[in-house]
Amino acid sequence: MTLERLIPALSRAQTFADALDHAHRSAEFSTVEGLRLPLIAGLLERRDGPQCLLAITATGREADAVREAWACLDPNATVLDLPAWETLPHERLSPSAETVGRRIRTLRALANWADAPTGTIVVVASVRAALQPLPAGLTDIEPVVLELGGRGADLSEVTARLVDLAYSRVDMVTRRGEFAVRGGILDVFPAVAEHPVRVEFFGDEVDQIREFSVADQRSLPDTGITRVELPPTRELLLTDGVQQRAREMLHEFPSLSTILQKVAEGIPVEGMESLAPALVDRLVPLTHYLPESAAVVVLGPERVATRAANLVETNREFLSAAWHAATAGAESPIDLDAGDFLTVSALRESAGDRAWWSVSQFDADESGVVRVAADAPPSFAGRSGGAVDHVVDRLTEGWSMVIAAAGPGLVERARDVLSDVGAAARPVDALPETLEPGVAYLVRGSVEQGFELPDVKLGLLGETEFYGRSVGYDSRQPKKLASRRKNVVDPLQLKAGDFVVHNTHGIGKFIELVQREVSTGGGRNAQKSTREFLVIEYAPSKRGYPGDKLYVPTDQLDLLTRYVGGEAPALSKMGGSDWASAKGRARKAVRDIAVELVKLYSARMSSRGFAFPADTPWQRELEEAFPYAETPDQLTTIDEVKRDMESPIPMDRLLAGDVGYGKTEVAVRAAFKAVQGGKQVAVIVPTTLLVKQHMETFAERFAGFPVHLRALSRFQSDREAKETLDGLVRGTVDIVIGTHRILSQGVQFKDLGLVIIDEEQRFGVEHKDALKKLKTNVDVLAMSATPIPRTLEMAVTGIREMSTLATPPEDRHPILTFVGPYSDKQVAAAIHRELLREGQIFYVHNRVKSINRVAAHLAELVPDARIAIAHGQMSESALEQVMVDFWERKFDVLVSTTIIETGLDVANANTLIIDRADKYGLSQLHQLRGRVGRGRERAYAYFLYDETKPLTETAHDRLQTLAANSDLGGGMAIAMKDLEIRGAGNLLGAEQAGHIAGVGFDLYLRMIGEAVSVFRGDAAEEQTELRLELPVDARIPEEFIESERLRLEAYQKLSTAAAPASDDEALGQVREELADRYGELPEPVLALLRVSQLRRTAQKVGLSDVVVMGSNLRLAGRELPDSKQLRLQRMYQGSKWWGQTRTAQLPLPKDVCDDELITWVGQVLENLYDAGASSDARGASDASASASPSAG
Repeated sequence: MTLERLIPALSRAQTFADALDHAHRSAEFSTVEGLRLPLIAGLLERRDGPQCLLAITATGREADAVREAWACLDPNATVLDLPAWETLPHERLSPSAETVGRRIRTLRALANWADAPTGTIVVVASVRAALQPLPAGLTDIEPVVLELGGRGADLSEVTARLVDLAYSRVDMVTRRGEFAVRGGILDVFPAVAEHPVRVEFFGDEVDQIREFSVADQRSLPDTGITRVELPPTRELLLTDGVQQRAREMLHEFPSLSTILQKVAEGIPVEGMESLAPALVDRLVPLTHYLPESAAVVVLGPERVATRAANLVETNREFLSAAWHAATAGAESPIDLDAGDFLTVSALRESAGDRAWWSVSQFDADESGVVRVAADAPPSFAGRSGGAVDHVVDRLTEGWSMVIAAAGPGLVERARDVLSDVGAAARPVDALPETLEPGVAYLVRGSVEQGFELPDVKLGLLGETEFYGRSVGYDSRQPKKLASRRKNVVDPLQLKAGDFVVHNTHGIGKFIELVQREVSTGGGRNAQKSTREFLVIEYAPSKRGYPGDKLYVPTDQLDLLTRYVGGEAPALSKMGGSDWASAKGRARKAVRDIAVELVKLYSARMSSRGFAFPADTPWQRELEEAFPYAETPDQLTTIDEVKRDMESPIPMDRLLAGDVGYGKTEVAVRAAFKAVQGGKQVAVIVPTTLLVKQHMETFAERFAGFPVHLRALSRFQSDREAKETLDGLVRGTVDIVIGTHRILSQGVQFKDLGLVIIDEEQRFGVEHKDALKKLKTNVDVLAMSATPIPRTLEMAVTGIREMSTLATPPEDRHPILTFVGPYSDKQVAAAIHRELLREGQIFYVHNRVKSINRVAAHLAELVPDARIAIAHGQMSESALEQVMVDFWERKFDVLVSTTIIETGLDVANANTLIIDRADKYGLSQLHQLRGRVGRGRERAYAYFLYDETKPLTETAHDRLQTLAANSDLGGGMAIAMKDLEIRGAGNLLGAEQAGHIAGVGFDLYLRMIGEAVSVFRGDAAEEQTELRLELPVDARIPEEFIESERLRLEAYQKLSTAAAPASDDEALGQVREELADRYGELPEPVLALLRVSQLRRTAQKVGLSDVVVMGSNLRLAGRELPDSKQLRLQRMYQGSKWWGQTRTAQLPLPKDVCDDELITWVGQVLENLYDAGASSDARGASDASASASPSAG
């Protein structure tokens, strides 16, 4: 894994050895890029004792590459990163908790090293991080440390400390820097951790520490963590001094009162860091935190200097734009200059006597520059065997060659390729003491670039040079071990005023969650117990009266769904005939659709497809080379797709996932698997630009594998197209990526095995028909971010399988959304900020006639930006050319109409500016906003409106909604919401339009599902609504789960688990989850679990009533045969049976507690209706009995 013995080998070269003599003083070096890190490592080795180094690079990406390469050169060194803020110092935005946590962790490590130096410590920072001044004393703040078994940690003190360290308290932890307290359990997401942590306290002792997953809030399998460290999540901590100063400034700067007011009260507020220069005692350069003996190296001083100059300029611009607005009319804005970026020379001055080295790639003839003679390896671009031939030539001349690659698969391939041409190739874990001439050493490791030293006949080639593939710059994160999710936590977020659909009563409006005392049974011995209800309002039964209210007990939540369908539906009348007839009409329509769907389904099930073989070693190699960490959903989906491909029934799977959530990678792996199975693959996309994008992605992922890829779209010349078509017929082309042209008549395949359809919602009916001809027995994988209802419906009803990708990839930041009046300064500053980080900008202006004027105005504002225009009235080829050029980074700003809202993926464009944003619809704005924030950089969206014209009420609401919800994900939800807002009808075909609006989307889907299963013949008969009323205390107490939405979520899970169709283990799983998330279950909750179990049993048997009336139990809804009637008389003295109403009445046992009563009712059901045949009833009650010996 390591190249640490490279340095002694290099020291044999004269110029290298001479350079090492400068180890103890500042110097400027010049050498090829590949040799700069070995040189610095050599210099550090020369200095005696433990060493500390600060390396400054031009960009964050370069810093990451340096960190990786350093870990290979010196595996014993501690290599830390100092990430830059995603925001500029004067912006009213705060850097993310993770960034701050990582920065403080690094500074603390430096401080600890300075106290007791051991080993080598290397801190790599980009210019932006190195030049930004920091508040003094960041390392003095002690983090909160909790250790397993540690005493003296009082939970209330810990919470107070967390608030001081700027953690925010929530009811459910989902992001870094949040914590939640429930009883004796503390959930907290440390600023720098992979996963949040659940800490259980027993008195003042830490009883348990375990990690849990954000997605389903369940503890992860034991990861063996015994201590958790919680560093601050803000760099500006609200100490007494800071609060005092904020109070003083309040009077001077009334325009900042909102921020200052909160800071003065000690509440962390978004963007307060921008005031740090005025609030903290002093800001110091980074060198203040460096140990005295440290050395500093600047890698690529020329690039570093230009970046530094740009930074200072843009920051200034921002300062004037931001404060121009804040202090309009006031002469002197606050003096915040202390927060400005330093210049490189100022940083060097502050470094004092520390050694300051710089390594440039330019070969300077100046005196005083130390040159290290070496050559960069030749480039073999375009010649597939070039690198191999070069290595062979070198080896025959007696050179020693080292070839480094990051994945084990690549090392093996290099060995095979070299052995085939008869070269001596030796895979090694670490380089040997002496390198033999004529041998190529293959190591796993990452190097920045290769080099060749002719004087000692030594060469090094990296992955890029040898394999001719560029490494995805993101490859550095270790693969996260994503756990497969159980069931996702998604609190049923009902807000007052949301529309819901009740199965029997129709569409109502949710008002609130209430607790009421209910008396069960009638007459003298009525028993009271507390229950929670959802209050739903319906249309009034008499005109002019207030609406009717329905109290729905929480154990019947499965009868409720959120209403998705139209803008504001009319409320139904309770028990009215309108709802029944709306349901009837929908059901009738559904029946016809179901017949069609079932035909399709059975045709697919009965046709024989091709069963692909299991994964090959190459498949694993391809997957290892994926540069990102897969999300849990991605792993699950990939497994599902492979399983479908390996089965003989043709696959028909829909993959739904938000924009940028990794759908393409699933396609890449599926396509590769199909090619490995000897089949051809067709990838069909809606636009020529997407053909180009996918072509690049696939080509990059398949680099070095013998896969023949071709594109087919308007951008190919006729000759190329003809070659592709011939290749498809002859079978020489493995994968073809194209527009709907693939579906046209003349395209023939030799042996098609898999069709992948991207952005499935963009294809029309005739395309789908053409596809059907292709696909009776071909595997099909359809992908879409916003599936159309028809597709969703097929997927939800199980006619097609469906996978969803709902977790955003790691390290995605929410998009920072700014809503405000348009100002030239603001726009210019935003564009400059994006140019600073080498990014691109979308500027949306939706009027074709004035678009050229806007572009010209921007060119005046930002003369250094390259600007292009795109709109729908251009010819298609011209439009596509502009898009492609923008994608290839030939322009910085694309001024366009909303034409960009569909499927364009420019990872480098991270700023979106929309003028007249008040004129757009909500879904449109969301789609547009989804165009940015695809990479790891922080993305910005500016929604600007004209300040001279008043905003309409709805526009104001819309913009407000967007500003509030900038979180990730929600693509699926938004697809559904979109259906709501636009009405789903027109997409589904005319006959269905009315019905969705009439009954709501969820219920509609449920109806289709039922109809389909009736036709398939595996239907359960219509479920009767069950009344189950027992005088027991069965509920979720508020003190157990305080938050209302989480309580609702728990009720909903129980209700789903108790449905007759659910799994037998479902209730047990809910029980485990509650215990895991909220601690030991109190009695009422245990009783609730058992009542749910009883409910499930009674529903399975088909009863409609299980009700305690006075001192009797009444059971209704099912015929009792004579033998059972006898048993009833014999076992329960004094019981009665009425045949015509099918009702049994049994006297209750005397003086029983809740627990015994539930058990007794369970036994009655078993004795009379053979309910016990379903073993699950006992399972759950045993579980609860064994778990709570105190019960009863």
